[in-house]
Amino acid sequence: MKKILLLAAIAIPLLVFAEEETVGYLGVTTEALSQAMITALDVEHGVLIKEVVEKSPAEKAGLEKGDVILEVDGEKIVDYATLKGLVAAKPDEQVKILINRSGKEYTKKTKLGARAKPKFNIQMELPDFEEIKEFMNQGSEELKLELEHLKEEIEKIKEELEELKNKINK
Repeated sequence: MKKILLLAAIAIPLLVFAEEETVGYLGVTTEALSQAMITALDVEHGVLIKEVVEKSPAEKAGLEKGDVILEVDGEKIVDYATLKGLVAAKPDEQVKILINRSGKEYTKKTKLGARAKPKFNIQMELPDFEEIKEFMNQGSEELKLELEHLKEEIEKIKEELEELKNKINK
């Protein structure tokens, strides 16, 4: 019961005070470039497009599976986190995307989409791990004591049964 109360005490403020933030959306899944891919594609950086989401800004821009995204608005894309951060910061904005397709560079323009992203904005002090652990263990200590008490009761009942058996067998 105490564990449920603790979880509720943490979860309810997260849900109540959650705010929504709009972030940019391109509509691709990507893969990091291995050293072999970098050499084979003759690029220095970028991310490989594994999939383009149907009817997404990426599809509207003409991006295709196998393209390598090199830059967004002149900013080098070195990994997925860089791409995600740049795109997220520009909801509903027009961007230029430099890609490498089959060894040639192309610039594509598209208006990024926008979607809501849950944001937890909480200002409260949470107990540290040791306090939580101690709180959780209080319940288990009570349970241990109750189990010990039950064991003692069972032993008494066993003794009484044994005495009754002996009286019946006499």
